[in-house]
Amino acid sequence: MFGLVIGVIAVLGLLAVQAAANSRILRRLASFDPAGGPTVAVLIPARNEAARVGAAVSAWLAQSYDRFSLVVYDDDSGDDTSAAALRGAGADPRFRLLEGGALPPGWRGKPYACHRLRQAAGAEILVFADADVVPAPDALRLTVGALAATGADVVSALPRHESPSLAIRALLGLQGWAILALVPWWLSGERGPWRGALNGQFVAIRAGAYDAAGGYEAVRGSLAEDAALGRRLAALGLRVAYLDGAGVLTCRPYSTPVEAWHANVRNLAAVLGSPRWALAGAAALAALHAGPVVALVAGAGIVPGWPWTPLAAIAVGLVPRRLADRRAGHGWASTLLHPLAVTALAAMMVESWRRAEAGADVEWRGRRYRAGDGGAGLTDGRRSGRGSAGGAAA
Repeated sequence: MFGLVIGVIAVLGLLAVQAAANSRILRRLASFDPAGGPTVAVLIPARNEAARVGAAVSAWLAQSYDRFSLVVYDDDSGDDTSAAALRGAGADPRFRLLEGGALPPGWRGKPYACHRLRQAAGAEILVFADADVVPAPDALRLTVGALAATGADVVSALPRHESPSLAIRALLGLQGWAILALVPWWLSGERGPWRGALNGQFVAIRAGAYDAAGGYEAVRGSLAEDAALGRRLAALGLRVAYLDGAGVLTCRPYSTPVEAWHANVRNLAAVLGSPRWALAGAAALAALHAGPVVALVAGAGIVPGWPWTPLAAIAVGLVPRRLADRRAGHGWASTLLHPLAVTALAAMMVESWRRAEAGADVEWRGRRYRAGDGGAGLTDGRRSGRGSAGGAAA
């Protein structure tokens, strides 16, 4: 038993070391020199986003960059998404609204929306941004500068996630934690599955690279289209630069923890590439982060070295999360809730695995799909309202 406890601390320690190394390597979008030159098209897929899209449109149209256009695709929304986007744009001639209908067979919602947006854009750089991502005025200039400085074909960035709810902030912070703790960015070289990591909330890609890779049409059946597209780009030898977008991009994707649950259950198995990886990951996360808390509560006589060994494991396990929260500007409260947040993530992974293995349906944005990648949409809940979760159309 004592050996198991020490093993848990050792693994958490290695993750903490990796997070510290990654924190020094992972560049911030805000650190690049602003640049200009190429034409840019900002492309926003939006389904049932009336509460968010207006603010995003207004912020994009306030960019200091002078060679861009903005296109919003209303993905057959059941609310006033189009009206909200038009209000945000005012009479700005750089703005265009596309209105979509029912999905073609074999397509998921967001890939099809992005595909339609690409067809409407003639720019040299395509920026796909979720309808809940609000940029700073220099976001496009910094993005163009990042593409130029890194020499990448694609730049993807993680926004700063915001919410008035502490519980939601604790859950949203898991994405930044995972990027630092679980991805070996510090390894040199261009090979490795993590080299194609994309965050679908913000992807800037050279139009030539997008077309060469087949774009979102090539991943039209995926519920984790960003992960699928990233893997495809990496397999084709295209270079992806993953950046920290805090200070440049902000996002408020979920209103309630229930929305976060549905969003993650929908695609975690697909993001990880296999339902079985979701189950294995859930077991590992529970053992590493929930296990020490359970051991602390269990008390003396059961856990060797109690209470210092479980306290040490908890403290070491919080190091990567604190590094991520500090980069995002989040306080200690969300950091201290990390074991509970990871436990919730493990539960989401188990449910995602269960649904994928059973071939059960998942609901997303008022549409129902077969779980797992490749299944066609089953129904198109055209007038069913917001659907399950915040974020872009899917």
